[in-house]
Amino acid sequence: MREKRKTNLTASQAIQIAKDYQKKHNLYGTINDDFDESVKFHEEFYRIIGSAWLVLADITPKEYEGDDEITFVISDVDGVVDHVLDHNGIPQRYHLSSNRGYTIEEFEETFNDD
Repeated sequence: MREKRKTNLTASQAIQIAKDYQKKHNLYGTINDDFDESVKFHEEFYRIIGSAWLVLADITPKEYEGDDEITFVISDVDGVVDHVLDHNGIPQRYHLSSNRGYTIEEFEETFNDD
């Protein structure tokens, strides 16, 4: 049996936040309402203060390399999408005019651990 966590959001609320963000920013993908398929909770997540909800959007069929999904990273503390991991796992911030993802230093620190 799963232990009950103290969170600010529910899985249902996280899905709705992701759907609203997706609609507002005209992003592709299908967010399934099945919590087991589309929502993951993490006590900690890179670049997020506190816990995070990850809401997955299926982007198949696709015509390019990369994952079959994009991921909406939602701060449990703030109740908003912090960023979206695109099909290559690169963070995008569609709500910012600059859409700043990683700085060069952050990118190298994260992805050059080979």
